[in-house]
Amino acid sequence: MEQGKVTRQDLDRACEDLLKDEFGVSCNFDVDDAVKTLEKLGIVTRDSIGRYQCVGLKRANEIIGTTTEELVVKVREGANEYVK
Repeated sequence: MEQGKVTRQDLDRACEDLLKDEFGVSCNFDVDDAVKTLEKLGIVTRDSIGRYQCVGLKRANEIIGTTTEELVVKVREGANEYVK
């Protein structure tokens, strides 16, 4: 999406292709649910003809904040400090 505006169908296909390329699995990605969440967060917007666009990756990371994975890593690192 950083390359320009996309339709819902384009986004759906791109997500499914990414999952297939990265993990070798085919699926029917629920793009509508994902887009609703991203719109609520202000990461994705839709123009007057229904095409989607997103904020830059840096801004998206700022909006999302600390991810669950980052929290797990911090907890593990903290636990390792007490083991030493």
